[in-house]
Amino acid sequence: MASIPFTLAALSTSAVPGLVVFGVREHESDDSFVSAIVATEDDELLVRVPRTHQAEVQQSAELLGLAALTEGPRSRLPFAAPTTLGMTRAGETRAVVTSFLDGARFEADELTDDSHLLQPIAEAIAAIHELPLTVAQHGGLPVRSAQDLRVLATRLVDRADATRLLPETVRRRWTHVLETSDLWDFSPTMVHGSLDAELIRVGDGAVTAVLGWSECSVGDPATDLAWLLAGGPEVLDGVIARYARARNSESLSHLRARAALYHELEVARWLLHGTETHDQAVIDDAVTMLDRMVGTGGALGAAFTAAVAAAPLSSEEVIALLDQTPQVEDAQSDTAAFEALDEDRMFGVDTDFIEPLTEDADGDPSPAADDTADQVTAPLSDDDLPRDLTR
Repeated sequence: MASIPFTLAALSTSAVPGLVVFGVREHESDDSFVSAIVATEDDELLVRVPRTHQAEVQQSAELLGLAALTEGPRSRLPFAAPTTLGMTRAGETRAVVTSFLDGARFEADELTDDSHLLQPIAEAIAAIHELPLTVAQHGGLPVRSAQDLRVLATRLVDRADATRLLPETVRRRWTHVLETSDLWDFSPTMVHGSLDAELIRVGDGAVTAVLGWSECSVGDPATDLAWLLAGGPEVLDGVIARYARARNSESLSHLRARAALYHELEVARWLLHGTETHDQAVIDDAVTMLDRMVGTGGALGAAFTAAVAAAPLSSEEVIALLDQTPQVEDAQSDTAAFEALDEDRMFGVDTDFIEPLTEDADGDPSPAADDTADQVTAPLSDDDLPRDLTR
């Protein structure tokens, strides 16, 4: 086991031509990857090798997201995002080297409605949502309409209901939100897509780095706010109020209601993960969480009530409502367009980041000539790792 960091250090020199390693240490952050921190003369780098096929797909998606964040978009963000420096083959998979961004960490449930972090968090999220849509369009990232996102959420509820483990009360609440057309009349923005406290680094009262860009796309801005409900409705409301001052956005009550829905739908995803992997412990955990939702509307119930309440509208909201003519498509449509939408993540473009680099005649890393984005690499087992990695 002690040889793993040194093997990863060797792989990093193959991935980044001219790299001189001054030291290496273990890095434990995700069991899905074998990883280490490599010290250079001026900086520290992170080298990771996926252990499983699922981790490899996630890594491919993150590489695509980071590639889309070119110098222009990065200059508009008030925090740093990792930079991909190189990659090389490691057994049947690949080793990827990125910049290493460290900082203080926090848990979402540690936040309170008067936490000083609420302002920098709101500003960081608003900055992501203010990025131009061309970041995704030119970078080959998913671009989904509001109705596409509504259909995907509906399908997730249908899949959870098909397990026969979803309480009827919860299913009706979710369906009611999905069938309320006004909540889904919004303009999609650039989103991080999988934002959580675990992926945020802070220092000196500011957000210094955001990691994990595997779900970066054009999507629902509410998805980047849902995780805040782990700190309670007051935390979400506090961030949304500050977020609204940072950018012009839609009806805040509608944004809050969809964020609450996405927060609850994470339990549906957890249930489906358990049933698909036949993990009874995960299934039991998800069922327990769903049972707690029965008989109480929770954050979603309160947010939905506020969103549909007959409160006076501002002049801007009245004009917006008059201009809107929602067209709700059948959530059960079997057209090719909707069948092509993957509930978790889809990639429909070729990219050099999907497959490992090979070496050219000069020994420098270069993309394989016949690589395509639809190639599938087998899961990484201990037998597949370089000999030193299994010691």
